[in-house]
Amino acid sequence: MIKLDKIKFLDPIRLRLKSFYKDDAAKFRLITSFKLTIIPLFSTLTTAGLFWILISMNMIFFRANEIRGIDKFEEIFFDFVSKSLINHLPYAAILIIFINITAIYVSDILLRPFRLIGEYCEKRNHGEEAIYNPDFFTDLRLLSQFSEFFFSNMETAQLNGKIHKVAVPKKYTSIHKPVFESTFFLHYLLYILASLLAVSIALYSFAVGLYEDLIILANQILPNNLSVNIFLGDQRAIFDNIIWIVLALTSLVYIGLASHLYNIVAAPAFAIFATMRTFLKGNYSQRVHLIGFTYLRPQTRKLNKYLDWVQKNLVKEEEQQEE
Repeated sequence: MIKLDKIKFLDPIRLRLKSFYKDDAAKFRLITSFKLTIIPLFSTLTTAGLFWILISMNMIFFRANEIRGIDKFEEIFFDFVSKSLINHLPYAAILIIFINITAIYVSDILLRPFRLIGEYCEKRNHGEEAIYNPDFFTDLRLLSQFSEFFFSNMETAQLNGKIHKVAVPKKYTSIHKPVFESTFFLHYLLYILASLLAVSIALYSFAVGLYEDLIILANQILPNNLSVNIFLGDQRAIFDNIIWIVLALTSLVYIGLASHLYNIVAAPAFAIFATMRTFLKGNYSQRVHLIGFTYLRPQTRKLNKYLDWVQKNLVKEEEQQEE
């Protein structure tokens, strides 16, 4: 009886996991979160590794110069670092949560233009009233503008009971590859840069705190030796250089990630645009076929179904013959 109850208790979890496994958009959000999260983790580990090497060199210097109290200093220092890391874990957890929330929002920005098209087509497929109203400032401008032009023509054709070829404006006919949407790119880049800023502040604060603790412990335990004071004092520049190098590399990786995320939506956006343009020109059998962009398939299926309905109900025989 207990085993059966446990199985029943796990059923909702299994159903959710099964639903998640089939939801490509949810998996896209998870992968995007992972990409944004792995960067600060890698930066933190890189910084920790470089600092560990630097501190280990300090110990070698102390031993080579037979500095008194080095064994006690080493034991206390590494014990203090361990406690400091444990104390910083809650802040690290908050940072990870912030980055994941940012990643989810960025994912939503990337998928929003396609979701609006899918929602409009789905309502039309069910015979419901629908309004296509994209945000031209934050969405992919080319796709959003042309989609509005396309759906407006389809609504006119539905009112007339038939569809005719449409003269596509020249500004759209000259586009033969994905275009760079600077406004859209900058919109979600700002949220990625917010994550970068949070990571930068966290790394710099930890590094400065570690250096200050190193100096305080050295003054308390090691002898007041001029060579030791000069050696430790001059390391502030090395600490700063390590931080700036890591932050510079982290910034480059974040910008690379932003470009990567743009590219994975720019190609399908162009494919949808090209399909709509060809459809307006009279090729009513044209459909969207995406290979590898599984997170957009539900939306493109809705669009293709809508195009099927238009071809079936609004394309007359003479149009079919011309096609």
